[in-house]
Amino acid sequence: ESHFGSSVHTRLAAPIRWCCPGGAMAGGRLMMRSVLALAAAVVLAHAEYSGGELTIPHGLEDPFAFSLSMRGSSAFRLRIYNPKSPSPFESPMIAPVRSDTKYEVINDKEGMGIRSSLGTIMVTKKGTIVLKDLSGAVLTETKPMSPGQPLMLSSNGGKLYGRGAAPPDARQLTATASDPLVCNRATYTPYYYSTDGYSALGVVNTTDGATVGHLPARYQSSGQDISWYFSDSFELYIMPAKTLAEGTRAYYQLIGAPQVLPRYAFGFSASRWGWQDKAYIDDTLQKFRSGKFPIDGIIVDFEWFTNESDYSFQPPGKSYYNDFGFNPVTFPHPKEQLASYKEDLHIRMAGIRKPRLGNTDFLNMARSKGWILPNGEPSGGFPPDIPNSYAVQRNLDYSIPEVRKWYSEQLAGLVEDGVSFWWNDEGETNYFTYHWWNVAELDALRSKDPNRRFYSLNRGWTPGMARMGAAAWTGDVDSTWEDLKSTPGMMLNWVLGGAPYVAADIGGFLGNTSSVHLTRWIQIGVFMPIMRVHSVIDAIPHFPWLWGDDAAAAIRKALELRYRLIPYHYSLAHAQYKTQNLWIRPLVMEFPDDPLVADITTQWMDGDILVAPIVEENNLRDIYLPQGQWYLLAPDATATLLLGGGRRLGKDGSLDEMPAFVRPGTVLPLAPVVQHTDALPGGPLEVQVYAGKDGSFVLVEDDGETLGYTAGQTRNTHLKWDEASKTLSWTVD
Repeated sequence: ESHFGSSVHTRLAAPIRWCCPGGAMAGGRLMMRSVLALAAAVVLAHAEYSGGELTIPHGLEDPFAFSLSMRGSSAFRLRIYNPKSPSPFESPMIAPVRSDTKYEVINDKEGMGIRSSLGTIMVTKKGTIVLKDLSGAVLTETKPMSPGQPLMLSSNGGKLYGRGAAPPDARQLTATASDPLVCNRATYTPYYYSTDGYSALGVVNTTDGATVGHLPARYQSSGQDISWYFSDSFELYIMPAKTLAEGTRAYYQLIGAPQVLPRYAFGFSASRWGWQDKAYIDDTLQKFRSGKFPIDGIIVDFEWFTNESDYSFQPPGKSYYNDFGFNPVTFPHPKEQLASYKEDLHIRMAGIRKPRLGNTDFLNMARSKGWILPNGEPSGGFPPDIPNSYAVQRNLDYSIPEVRKWYSEQLAGLVEDGVSFWWNDEGETNYFTYHWWNVAELDALRSKDPNRRFYSLNRGWTPGMARMGAAAWTGDVDSTWEDLKSTPGMMLNWVLGGAPYVAADIGGFLGNTSSVHLTRWIQIGVFMPIMRVHSVIDAIPHFPWLWGDDAAAAIRKALELRYRLIPYHYSLAHAQYKTQNLWIRPLVMEFPDDPLVADITTQWMDGDILVAPIVEENNLRDIYLPQGQWYLLAPDATATLLLGGGRRLGKDGSLDEMPAFVRPGTVLPLAPVVQHTDALPGGPLEVQVYAGKDGSFVLVEDDGETLGYTAGQTRNTHLKWDEASKTLSWTVD
């Protein structure tokens, strides 16, 4: 068993062969001839197999094989591959597993395949591949493959979710296609959940020949067929699932359970480009504390390690440039300074990282070893501007193990000096740059503190990164109402696509915001997995006291609610890790039978809370409450309004208003107002019960910093509301 799963082949008969003109595959266009022509003569016992593959016989002599197997507990794996390289792909998207679900080989009049607790997948005597659920109902069936055609799966008009998003489609949850891409402001995945009743993830083992940032495994739906296009060997992971919730859970089981981030990540961080010097940093942190604006982290741009950005550098770099160090202007005594921020002010620091080098000696060394990618970083946002790429021939290829080892050694001293987490920017040089880059950073942390949780914030992502503790933000957004309004939709699409921890440049990175605009965006951030402001060097920083008294008061109120919700959010993150059920969800996942929620992206479920922020410049509410009864969330009150659902709510909202709602039976744990997460629990826990139905919640506590929770080192308080007796009870384990 390898790191990426079993590579043992259970060969039950001669391998299937694929007929391709000229003996090669091109564009995923394959022809399968006489599939199972010999299968009727093969006699197989109905035994269980685990950790191996069923290779389907057909007696041809073409250079590609076809096999079926299980992957972990949630997926079938369909492989089309060259027998000379028989091992399954070691894709970074797929989580390592200890064992695969057992399956039973079937060989009957319909065809040959495998059956497990998920359902059945088989190759029919017609030369098609059919997927069935446990009842035997057909979920999808491929067309017989022939020259010039992709792998085509039938569809009954199924809606597709999970492709990721870019600004043009951020407010659209369903898709008809995905061309996998990582670039500034966009990530698209080779994944979908189809309402036909299954999830699918396509995997190839190379990005060679692909446009910068792309993965050559795309799909497109006509409504009747979903076509997969690929350039070489191909694996399709297929997960039968009746609902979007079930399909997404199976997908996260395949790509890996999201790690619980360190507790401080659930607070608030302030970022900007343009921290001037140590005095400026000290003054800013003191203003957060004296103004009672809760905060747990600062994120520092170029100026933490250099006094010069490298955007204009040519391939040779500069001899004086320091890629791995501290700028004496901002951090003259870094170890003592960072220790003081953490221990005295309870504020952690993250430094920006670029995936490239600027120092001439480092560049010469890296080139001599073949460590440098030939391309640069695409300019602009989406779509990427490849012709005007910058940092050409200066970007490291992190897919090379020796690169990761060297890079982690350079970072290890910075970790030891007190950098708490990394802010990874401009890594869209290859589809998997962010993944392998994070592996190197994780190795650096493990070399100094093996039991500490890893956390990074990345401008791009690929499925599976969250199992390390890597989060994402939505890129260099503009300070516009359009980008504010698109933030929830981008978050929801990315969560469905495999990035459960999403942040945004609150207030917008490019351009100047306004007091109302910043306040409204911060209110959105209260209910996002990660809450962080950011701004470009020539913009007014998005610090609360710079935007007038009314805005400062409204922002303080929002931050206080964020911190009161930490016991709730932290527990939801633990549940997400344990069960792979999403913490942040679109309304369509929660209310699949309500057609009015299908296209809503400016509202979402934060656990049991329906969030409906004000996203219009004119302060108008535009809220839809699904059927049923709803309470207005009232964290600072002892009573609240009970509203009927199935209707819209409008009218003007006040500047400090953050509309959110819960259903009867909601049990909500709230902390007292604290100024940082180190102060928790900070006093008595408040438990709000919204009566009307039985309800429950599991409050999870741990040390907030280490990996102990992965070994069960948690305190779990089971809160239970009994409506008949109007009694709240709890047990602890």
